[in-house]
Amino acid sequence: MGKVTWTKEQEDAIYKKGSNILVAAAAGSGKTAVLVERIIQKILNDGIDIDKLLVVTFTNAAASEMRERIRDGLYKALEENPEIQRQLLLINKASIMT
Repeated sequence: MGKVTWTKEQEDAIYKKGSNILVAAAAGSGKTAVLVERIIQKILNDGIDIDKLLVVTFTNAAASEMRERIRDGLYKALEENPEIQRQLLLINKASIMT
């Protein structure tokens, strides 16, 4: 799979600092991908522990999918960033819920 190309609005949601965000868009527009990328960037670039974030979705299935996508993203980043191993241990304590 190639590198993801984000829209300007998606990049804003991923990289905005200093405030909470709300991502609302149509089904299939990439909301989950954007939120997952935001979380991974917060972990990698800002040193925030996954269990210090609150992520709210509309369904239990979406919350479960998001947790799995974050886990997958962290595993992909692990080779270049071995210090994130701790985040993989914390992900089960993370507040990713409805």
